[in-house]
Amino acid sequence: MRKLNYIYISILALLALGCNKDNEEEIPAFSDVSWYTEAGGWAHVNLAREVGQSLSFMDLSQGVYSHEWVLDSGNYYIEGDFVKGDDLTNFIIPDMGLSSDAYNINVLFMEEGLQGVRLHNKFYHPVQYIGYNGSQEYADTLTSFMDEEGMWVIDTTFYVDVYGVIEPEISIEMEGEVLAYIYADSMVYLENGEQKVVTDMENKEAWPTFNIEMGSELTYKDNTTKGRTDTRTWTFPTNATVNGYDNEGNSNLDPENAISVELVFNEFSNSAGGSVEVERSLEVVASKSKVSLPFYITIVPPELKATFKVYHRGVEILHIDEDDMPNEDNTTWPTIDIALDDELVFEDLTNDAVELTRAWNFVSGAKAGETGTEQTETNTYNTLVSGVQIGSFTVSRTINKEEQTSTKVIPLNINVALIQDGDTEVLGDVTTSDEISNTISFFSNEVLQDIPSESINDFAISGNDYNEVALSLSITSVALNPDNKKEVIVTLNDNVYNSDQLQLSYNGTKIMSRAEVPLNSFDKTVVPVNNSAQIINETFKSFEEYKGKDTGGNAKGWISSHDGAPKDSRYFYFQRTDEKASDGEYSMKFFADYDLADISKDKKVETSVNEGHELSVPEGVYEVTVDIFVVDGTITSPADENLEIKLVGDATLAYKVDYNALPRGEWTTITLKKPFGPSNSTSKLVIQFASDVSSSGNVNFYIDNVSMKALQVRP
Repeated sequence: MRKLNYIYISILALLALGCNKDNEEEIPAFSDVSWYTEAGGWAHVNLAREVGQSLSFMDLSQGVYSHEWVLDSGNYYIEGDFVKGDDLTNFIIPDMGLSSDAYNINVLFMEEGLQGVRLHNKFYHPVQYIGYNGSQEYADTLTSFMDEEGMWVIDTTFYVDVYGVIEPEISIEMEGEVLAYIYADSMVYLENGEQKVVTDMENKEAWPTFNIEMGSELTYKDNTTKGRTDTRTWTFPTNATVNGYDNEGNSNLDPENAISVELVFNEFSNSAGGSVEVERSLEVVASKSKVSLPFYITIVPPELKATFKVYHRGVEILHIDEDDMPNEDNTTWPTIDIALDDELVFEDLTNDAVELTRAWNFVSGAKAGETGTEQTETNTYNTLVSGVQIGSFTVSRTINKEEQTSTKVIPLNINVALIQDGDTEVLGDVTTSDEISNTISFFSNEVLQDIPSESINDFAISGNDYNEVALSLSITSVALNPDNKKEVIVTLNDNVYNSDQLQLSYNGTKIMSRAEVPLNSFDKTVVPVNNSAQIINETFKSFEEYKGKDTGGNAKGWISSHDGAPKDSRYFYFQRTDEKASDGEYSMKFFADYDLADISKDKKVETSVNEGHELSVPEGVYEVTVDIFVVDGTITSPADENLEIKLVGDATLAYKVDYNALPRGEWTTITLKKPFGPSNSTSKLVIQFASDVSSSGNVNFYIDNVSMKALQVRP
């Protein structure tokens, strides 16, 4: 392989030996093929130039019979004493054509793309060229072939990748519309719909000013294609911040080098448009072209345009966008029907980048003649009317020392009528008014008409005290709360206590909503008021605290039983879990895949004095409640009283409920109103299956929100 350091020593000798055509009678005894290029040494690939640049080629072959260079069309041979920066078209050899028999040539490239410089040599003797192709592992080998004259031919073409001159092409866009196209020597832009051109890029007095609303976004985009650039460097306006950019899949790319950048303008100031320098980084033809973006940007306040929505019963019924301007003629407006005492909700959606002052000017409804000033306002329509208007909405602000106001009518007509979409029914629980009281109340989902006195006969009250002794109770009156006509107050002949268990039922048609829809019949357990202190520690009652270890059920303040297997392979256990919860995030899960009778260990969870869960239970009557979610399992014996709740103290008092009777797949509450106590320093509340309980199938349930409160007992 030929080395570069040899060429400079022997180049003249080679040139002298190579020119054998002058004496055709003397056939040389030796032929060899070689060449040299200004850019690539002996290689004849990976050559590159820019349009308007030249490259020198030297044919160093020896024992040559004939020699010829041939150029692709559009390129030229040049000669002369030119230096870098000269216009090489001034050195074109006139009338030279595309062919030359000179051994040394300078080629001026004026066409883009791959341009061929063909070397066509004939030799007296066979030759072979082994060149260097950029890799030691593989050579650029050419072998001569014999032509019809008996000469040995090397016919090869040097391909020069000619790059075009970089010509920047930039676009500035807003909301998908192009504001300006910028080129190396001009800018085309629109002004009031008219196309204009800046041709003197250096004359800043000729630069236009683009008024951009604060908060608006401009997209700077490099669309350059001429010159095959591969990067660029933006200089952004001083009053802009980058809001996003196209990194072309390169996470390390900065926005200053991105092909497309979104800029947002959030401050009132002026700035020039910036600049961009587009670049081709290939070393042989590296080039840059910088262009100023010849315009100024002034940030102006956005036009204030009121935007709002109106909702009825959670459903959007009107949306006035910023570009909507409702007609003042209410005969063109839609009309909606709403029920008496319905509420409309009005929500301001106006851009609030700057603090707004709002005025909802109502001309109907409960707020007629009033002005609401909140972003969201409500108005109740409590009078039967037909075709009334709502009012208008005004929003105002001070921005960049400029006062702005936008007023729009609320284009809806309203009919307010006695309309009811669904049933009239009890809403929530039936409750007592106090721990000891002779009144019971409930709420309707609808405003009710005055209750006729004879409707008292449609109610029934029954109940027992905590000892299951029947109570002798009757209803003396049924009336509306005069301050809230959705509340019904039922008065009894005697006081009831929160330790009593009461049931109130109604079966009639005389209690009506204002829309003449009768109250649905019901039969509900009365929920008494209980203001007593919680005996179960609030920290522990819902199993929220982790005790710091995986034994004893995990829940701090409690200890539970399980088999001795590792946690993930136990066949029965009580275990704190976040799978389900009725209160908080955690509950206590019970699972057993054996017959409970075959499990010798206790199957219980109990409060733990050692973990600070001490119980103070003076002797008395208490309400104990436990939320329970039953998944699966059947208790086969005993058939009814099988799940036990007990307090262990000076005396142990235990009560059982029927696990089989509990609903499946939902949370329900076990409620006991029973005597408990007195407690001592070791007392604990226990929830368990006793040792005599047997089961079928997997037994699986969750408990949560354990409560114990003292009750008032009738004397």
